[in-house]
This record gives sequence, C-alpha cells and structure tokens, in this order.
Amino acid sequence: MINLTIDSKKITAREGTSVLQAAQALSIEIPTMCYLERCGPLTSCMVCVVYEAGSDRLIPACSMPVAEGMLIDTAHERVLKARKDTLDLLLSEHVGNCEGPCQRACPAYMNIPLMIRQIKASGFREALQTVKKNIALPAVLGRICPAPCELGCNRKYHDGTLSICMLKRFVADADLASEAPYMPDIKEASGKKVAIIGAGPAGLAAAFYLLPAGHACHVFDDHAEPGGLLRYGIPDEKYDKSVLDAEIEVIRKMGVDFRMNMKLGRDLELADLRKNYDAVVLATGHAGSERDWIEGPKRISRGIMVDRRTFQTNLPGVFAGGNVLAEGRMAIRSLAHGRFIAESINQLFDDMPLSGYERRFNSVIGKLNPGEGQQFVQLAADHKSVQETGYDVKGFTEAEAVHESARCFKCDCRKKLSCKLRNYADSYSGSQQRFKTGDRREFELNVQHETVLFESGKCIKCGLCVEITKQSGEDLGLTFVKRGFDVGIAVPLNESLQKGLVKVAMECVQACPTAALALREAFEGD
Repeated sequence: MINLTIDSKKITAREGTSVLQAAQALSIEIPTMCYLERCGPLTSCMVCVVYEAGSDRLIPACSMPVAEGMLIDTAHERVLKARKDTLDLLLSEHVGNCEGPCQRACPAYMNIPLMIRQIKASGFREALQTVKKNIALPAVLGRICPAPCELGCNRKYHDGTLSICMLKRFVADADLASEAPYMPDIKEASGKKVAIIGAGPAGLAAAFYLLPAGHACHVFDDHAEPGGLLRYGIPDEKYDKSVLDAEIEVIRKMGVDFRMNMKLGRDLELADLRKNYDAVVLATGHAGSERDWIEGPKRISRGIMVDRRTFQTNLPGVFAGGNVLAEGRMAIRSLAHGRFIAESINQLFDDMPLSGYERRFNSVIGKLNPGEGQQFVQLAADHKSVQETGYDVKGFTEAEAVHESARCFKCDCRKKLSCKLRNYADSYSGSQQRFKTGDRREFELNVQHETVLFESGKCIKCGLCVEITKQSGEDLGLTFVKRGFDVGIAVPLNESLQKGLVKVAMECVQACPTAALALREAFEGD
C-alpha cells in the first residue's frame, strides 16, 4: 500500500494505482480526454497533467503510478497553464463549429438549426416553441428583419443562403392561424411587480419572458397603442400591422397590463416607480428627449449607467435596453435585449447572482473554402432555394417550408453539450486563435457509414476508437495512418467506415471526446 497526498488530502492506495484513480477515490476531478477505464492509459492528450512537489515536475495523472510520499497538486499554477496550452494547441487545428454560424449571427442567439430540423420533420408547433424561447414576436420579425442570421449561413458559399427568416415567419404565421396560438405556461403569482417603460420590441419582449415566472408586468407607453417602433416607425406598406396586433394579443392574454398615454418625466417619475415596483425596465426607445435618461457604460446621463452584460443600471432594481442604449433599426436586437433583461430580473428575484446571458466557448470554422460546400451537401438536399419564386411576399406553404429546410448543411456540432474539448475550453478560457498559424485544414466529412459519420478535423488522435475496435475483434476496425503532424485515424486498407465499424460503432461514438465520431442524425440539446 502506498501513502500519498493529493490536494492536501491523504490517501492510501494499492501499488500500481494511477494518480488519476487515486484522485477519483477522493472525488477530486482531473480532466481527461484520452482516458477510458477499459482502454487503460493512452497518454496522448496530456490534459490530465498534475504537479508533483517532490520532483518539481508535471506528470500525466492517467498513466503515472502512485509512489510513496507523493505530494500532488491538481490546481497548481503550472498545471493550469499547461492544461490551457494543451487545449489551445488542440483548438488551433480543430475544424468544426460548436454552434451553427447562423445562430451565432442572430442577435437573440436563437437555436436556428433546431428550428430547421423541426420544420424538416413537420414539427411546426415544436419549431415555433423553439423560436419563442428567444424571439417574442417572430411573425413581425419574419417580415421586417434584415436577417443577419442568413449572413452567417454556410450554404451561401455553395449555392445561396437558406431562407431562415422566411422559415421563422412560416412557423409563426401557422401558429397565429391555429385555433390556439402558443402561450408558455404561466406559474402562480410570485408577488413581484415589474414596471416596463416602453411598449416597443424591448418592452414587449421583457414582459413576454417575465410573465411565465408569475411576475406582474405593467407596461407604460406614451402612445395610444403598444408596438413602439414596430407600429409607429415602420410604414404600413412595409407590413400588415394586424400581424403585430395578433402577436401583442398573445402577450395580453398572458396577463400583461398595458397603461397607455403615459410618459416618463411627465406622467411618471422614476423615483416613484422604484418605490412601488420590485424592478423597473427602461425601454423607451430613442424618440425625443427620453434618451436623456440613460446612456451606455462609458457615458453617464442623469447619473444612470448600464452594464451591457446584465443590462442592470447603477440604480438598484433598474434595467435598460433596446434603442434607449444606442440608436438602431434592428428590432431583433431590441427584442433580444428584452429577453436578456428578463433573465437578469428573474435571477434578481430568485436571489441569484446576475450573470447575464451565458456565452460559451465556440469553435468556428469560418469562411468555407471552394469545394467544402460539397462536403456539407452530402447530408443536405442539393436544390436551390424556393425563395427565388417570389414566396418572400406571401410566405411559404408547408411543403415549401419542408423543402427549404432540407437544404440546411447541419453545421452545428452533434455533441455540443458533451464535447470534452468545448467543456474544458470553457473551464480554462480556451482560445482557438492563440496558436493558429497559416490556413486551417480542409473540412472533410466521411458519411460512408449508415448511422455514424467521421469528421477528421475534429479528431484529436486520442486513440480510444482504435483501442475499442481492437479489443472488440472488428475485422478491420480503425487505425492510425501516416506519421508526424499528418497522423490521422482511418479504416485499414483504405476500406469504408461501414466496413471498419461493424460491431462497436456506438461504443466508439460514445467514447469519442469530441464529435469526430458522431451519429448522423442525433444532435445533443434537440
């Protein structure tokens, strides 16, 4: 039996036990990417290094056996630096998107790939619910939004962008035309009251995302009807305002209390609102002098300053967003602000730290090289957009929406939740650019298997799949090919992935620490 200390905790372990196993017995987590109990230590990723004080060196925890008197520090500054260096090196050659580029380009961060997959499966109600998790007024936005999401669509490098905005409009219109338009579940009254100043996109969105938590929302506006810029700033010929009325009616039925023809500074005083409400939202837009009430984080007006991450001002319980922060004509940005404000207020009411919208690490492929679109299109319908036929005026039919959604390249990661590389990049502030040199590798997609696909650009050459196929007795299995920096994983004898993974395809997918091996049609988080 061997006596050692890990993070100031003493433990006695059997001879031959690894430092990693000893740490696990103490419930001390050490990151690993290339380790699997059944495969033994492969010592390829080096993310598991720890500091051994006696020898003053870093050691791989997965393969280093315990020794008498070891003093292990799993969070030493040299350990943290080494792990970040390792992760940044792996990320520098990683060719893959965590989230779809369309989602990253959307100011509201709406899960566009999921919406598209749901439409393709004719799950129109589910698609609408996906949209409304992030966008409170999708039918209006489907008509007026300049579609920044489509600028991010990778299909544009092949034969033209996907008609994302029209697909969003389709599910929203279908929902409004149904007998019972979607409304989120409303919890019992929380006893909290929120005053929202401004019935434009930011104010309406804030109410839409606060009401389900049971908070009372009183929306004040100096106009006769709610809508703000969407009603009074866009000419009637641009879109039918009855669409706006229908979407506002949904919010009205959720329980919002509209109090119109009331102006801040004339009929309302901020000091009184702060006394009478648990939170106040300033979403007055940029009209007239109301903008004097608040400015961005580097400029102070009337003593009010805002944190752009949480949208909280320096006045306790007061939040601000939309065009009151900066003039702009993109309603989607104001709608996004309203949702983010609601998240912060919900955190405030739940006595949680205000953290703002969670921004996870995102690996990005970037602009596709010539011919790479052909790799993606192996899993997508190879036809042109139906938008060209003029349906951008009257909207898609069900068949057209399904037809268009089939064009999606499925650029987002199939393992966006469980990918160890992404999760550790979050923990260690990983950077994809730190060690980047020259052009990236070409994107390659192997779809030879009926249920599994292989993306070589995501492979970290950990060797787990090689060892699993070897142990299982696959006739061909997987192996390392080439040497040095060009080493990779492939099926021997240049055979297909279908022939290489006959018995243990699922085991290899589950063991893969990234999404290099993944199921063709399964996306985590869907």
